[in-house]
Amino acid sequence: MRKTLFAPGALAIAALALTLAGCSPSATADADSDAEPPAELTLALIPNEQVGDLVTSAKPLTDYLSDQLGIPVRGVVTKDYAAAVEAICSGQAQIAIADAGSLAAAQDQCGAFPVLQDVRFGASSYAAQFFTSVDNADKYCTDTPVEATYAANGASYLYCNGVANGETNTGVGPVGLDALAKITPGTKVAFGNTTSPAGYQLPVLDLEAAGVDVDTLQQVPVTGNDNLVMAVYNGDAEVGFAYWDARSAIDTAEVPDLGQKVVVFGLSEMYPNGGVVLGPDVPADLRDQITTLMGGYDKVDPDTLQSIFDQTGWTPADPDQIDLARKVTARFAGK
Repeated sequence: MRKTLFAPGALAIAALALTLAGCSPSATADADSDAEPPAELTLALIPNEQVGDLVTSAKPLTDYLSDQLGIPVRGVVTKDYAAAVEAICSGQAQIAIADAGSLAAAQDQCGAFPVLQDVRFGASSYAAQFFTSVDNADKYCTDTPVEATYAANGASYLYCNGVANGETNTGVGPVGLDALAKITPGTKVAFGNTTSPAGYQLPVLDLEAAGVDVDTLQQVPVTGNDNLVMAVYNGDAEVGFAYWDARSAIDTAEVPDLGQKVVVFGLSEMYPNGGVVLGPDVPADLRDQITTLMGGYDKVDPDTLQSIFDQTGWTPADPDQIDLARKVTARFAGK
């Protein structure tokens, strides 16, 4: 999944983040396949906490698209997701790699085209995980926590309530939602930013469905999925929420007993990965070419995909999944 971060100053494209014109409703019409192709294409990228010089790191992808399309493709880094959507809708970018909510927003605002979704470990969606310290396992677990291997890094972590076992650990939810009802008023709960699907939005929806009044909890605001896990590990919160399995974002050399101290007791419903959205003015034939080229890029340069985007490929966008992101975003608008 993708995280909203500040752009590195040297790479931020200020024009994409500030005072971009709104999009006309007429932009919803499909681009004419006979239209002249643009002289240049701009690929909008979102700041990545693990990659400093994102434009340079993404150059293998932009060079590949340039060579295959016969059109120069340049990468730029926008301030955040909202800036990427505005860049797409104002015509300052024709391609953007963003989160699912941004794909839906660009489609709604100007008729842009969500064409691909990220694939990580064979999945185009992910769950929020609910976790607590092993000292509170008796409260939230109906069974004894078991160790299971997280395939992405080979580490062993604790799970209960059937989230995983010694043979299977898929991260597919929903699982263990009933345990959320055990979170009582006054409990210290670590939440991520209100725009975070895994750290805030999905857990709040599940808490409400379980009859928990979120306003009665002692909310511990935390930035970053790794810090959400550490809030529970350090005892600053009894329960925390993050993406599955955010414990892998923590260096086990620094926290060697993490796998034995934090237990995941539930998973939310699945939320769509982000992906690729193309601007409304990209001609239909060019849109198809870009979609095909990026959809097959995992066969060309899997290392770049893995190192920059922490993914194994792209798959065609699922309208139902994009619609779920739209509904979740609408529920938390203005938070």
